[in-house]
Parts: sequence; C-alpha cells; structure tokens
Amino acid sequence: MLLAVCTNDIVARGTIRRVKEEQEHWSVTVEVSRLYRQKTQVFVSGGVRVRSWTGQIKMPLQCGVKAGEGDFLFTGAVRFGEAWMGCAPRYKDFLRVYNEAEKQGTNPCHVDTN
Repeated sequence: MLLAVCTNDIVARGTIRRVKEEQEHWSVTVEVSRLYRQKTQVFVSGGVRVRSWTGQIKMPLQCGVKAGEGDFLFTGAVRFGEAWMGCAPRYKDFLRVYNEAEKQGTNPCHVDTN
C-alpha cells in the first residue's frame, strides 16, 4: 500500500458515490477530496471554487464495493485511458500504516496527510 502511493498513476482520497456491476468488474464513481497524483486526467474538477473532483475507477468484482460513508485511499494505474485498481482500503487504515512506517523510518516516500 505504501509503495503504491509513491508509484501509481493515480493516488487520491475520497468517497464512493455510485457503483455499477459490469461483466468482469465494478465501475465505481468516486468523489475525491484530496488529489495527490494523476498522471492523466481521470478525475475532473468540480469547479473553480470547489475543492473536489469526480471520476470513474474500475475494480475487481471480488472487492465487494458499496457506495456510502467513509473515506478511502484510491491508488491505481491508467490503462488505455481507464483507471484500474485493486480493492480500496479505508483512508484511516492507510493513515495508521503510514504513520507507523513514519515512526519506524521505513516509508518509501512522503505524502502530505493533513
């Protein structure tokens, strides 16, 4: 998870707004509150005064994705213009792992988590 934050095409914090099951994957609409990185435009800004972005991410069916409450960490790769990722961990779980690695000096890179 920590290495993914450093190397993946997209890295964002946000919520799951809508989920649609397709033949071999979930198509997930997310609202991003913090955009750390996007190498190609996956997430679109909500406007000049709005600090949020929306976009689509594809996830494997085994993730059991549901729309609703809670922040998640979205990390993934862009393939043929589409964002793909594995299952999204809760942001609080990422934060716990990240802070522990910070204390131990084992983080592969720095992320502004404020």
